[in-house]
Amino acid sequence: MVDKRWGATGIRKYLIASTAQPLVQFLIIGAAICGIYGLVARPQAAPTEIEVGATELRWLRNVWQGQFGRPPSVDELRAAVKVYEDEEMRYREAQALGLDRDDTIVRRRMAQKFDFLTGSQDNDTTPTEAELRAFFNKTPGDYTAPSAFGFCQVYFGDGAAGLNAAKVAVVNLSPAAIRDPAAIPAGIIAIPFPRCYQGTSRADVLRNFGTAFADVLGKLPVGEWQGPVESGYGFHAVLLTGRKPGQALSFAEARRSVEAGWRAQAIRTARERQDRELRSRYKITVDEKALLELSASNAGQAR
Repeated sequence: MVDKRWGATGIRKYLIASTAQPLVQFLIIGAAICGIYGLVARPQAAPTEIEVGATELRWLRNVWQGQFGRPPSVDELRAAVKVYEDEEMRYREAQALGLDRDDTIVRRRMAQKFDFLTGSQDNDTTPTEAELRAFFNKTPGDYTAPSAFGFCQVYFGDGAAGLNAAKVAVVNLSPAAIRDPAAIPAGIIAIPFPRCYQGTSRADVLRNFGTAFADVLGKLPVGEWQGPVESGYGFHAVLLTGRKPGQALSFAEARRSVEAGWRAQAIRTARERQDRELRSRYKITVDEKALLELSASNAGQAR
C-alpha cells in the first residue's frame, strides 16, 4: 500500500514511474485486448424487428404459386406471411446462437434467398414482341407438338406367368380381337386404364405405363400385335393403331413456351453477370495440390 505521507503528487509520480516499466505496459495492453475481445465476441441478441415488405411478399407469392400452380388469395397470402414470421423468428434466434455455421443446407438456402432478393432468380421484365420473335427464330426446332400414339393393350400380369401368357396371346390375337371379347384368351387381368387409346402423347404413356413401355411403343409397327411389352405393372400384348410424329409449332402456337424460355435465359444471364461481379470482389484461392491428392485418393478407393 502506498504511504499516505506521499500525498497526491507522490502518488502521481509513482503511477507514472510504474507505467514506464515494460512488464506493467504489457499487462495493461493485455487487459485492453481482453476487454475489446469480450465486447466483440459476445453473442449478439437476435434482432427483434421483422418487416414483411413488398420484396418478401413477392417472394412468398412466388413460392406459393410454384407449389400450387396459381397465385394465392389474400387470406392464403396472409397465412403464408404468418408462417414466414414464425420461421423468421426461429431462424434469427438460431442464428444468434451460431447454429447456422458449417451447415450446408443453411448455406445453400441463404444463397438461394440472396439470388432471389438480388433479382438473379427472378425477372419481372416484360419482353417485347420483337424480342420474343428473335428468341424464337434462334431455335425454332425447340418448339414442336409432341408425337402422339394410337394403341390398344391387353395386360396379362407380372412375373413368369404374365410373360408366358403375353407370348401366347401375341401369336393368337388378331387386330379384330380387341373388338371381339370372345377372341381374347382367358386369364387377362384388369388394370385401371382403357384398353385402347387415341392421340395419346408420349408424356401420357410415360405417366401411365412407364419408360420401357413408351420406348418400345415408339418402335412398334402399325397394325400388328406385338409383345410381350413390359410396363410398370407387368407384361402386355400391344397393338399400335397409329403414330403421329411431332410437328413444328408456329410462333403464335408456341408463344407461351417462347416467353418462358426467354425469361429462363434472362435469369441465367443475370446470374452469370452477378457471378462475375461477385468474383471481382473476392480473392479465391484453391489448394490445387490438396485437390489433386484427394482426387487421386478417391480414384484409388473406387477401384
